[in-house]
Amino acid sequence: MDIQQAKLRVRSVFEDGFGKGDLAVVGVALAPTAVDRHPFGADEPDMAAHLENAIGMFRSAMPDLQVSVMDLFGEGDRLAARVEMRGTHTGTPLFGIPAEGVPVVIEQFHIIELDEQGCGVRHWANVGADAVLVQLREGVGVRRDATIDS
Repeated sequence: MDIQQAKLRVRSVFEDGFGKGDLAVVGVALAPTAVDRHPFGADEPDMAAHLENAIGMFRSAMPDLQVSVMDLFGEGDRLAARVEMRGTHTGTPLFGIPAEGVPVVIEQFHIIELDEQGCGVRHWANVGADAVLVQLREGVGVRRDATIDS
């Protein structure tokens, strides 16, 4: 397995998938049997479909969504990523909350287990849903120039 190639695939899922809406990157980055492990419910056995739905949800809720991979590490059969998403909630409801133009910053942490070809087979994450809900419910969001401390 080429860990550098695997890192490029993962970066592409965030920057091209979430950032630009390119769903084709999902099939390139994941093994057909990839599973998403959920901390708040049952595992998602079809990670590709789940990921494509998540990309659609975030992009339709925040049409100006920008995504940056802040850190990306790989060793053995694991990758770890810290990702920042920024957008203004002007589109469809997000987590059941109607759009009110609130700017949102989401910090996420991901761990991906890779197969022999460097494709994702298992994924664990803290996707920052709690922080998103606080920002949207309070309606204050964050300053667009705010940064998440490293």
